[in-house]
Amino acid sequence: MSKELKFPFDLDLSGLDTGSITNILNDIEHHLPLMDSDGDLSQLLEVKEFFEGELMEFRRLH
Repeated sequence: MSKELKFPFDLDLSGLDTGSITNILNDIEHHLPLMDSDGDLSQLLEVKEFFEGELMEFRRLH
């Protein structure tokens, strides 16, 4: 499956640094066990994947 997943809405994260994105990812990790349904878990994992991708982008690495 070569189809690239797109985040469900447009976000401008250019103002965030790596520390901010790392904090968001840590918050997501803490919330994962609290998800009641598979749908909620799936959506949160999608958000996590999005932020992990943003963290890996060259413009965020110094």
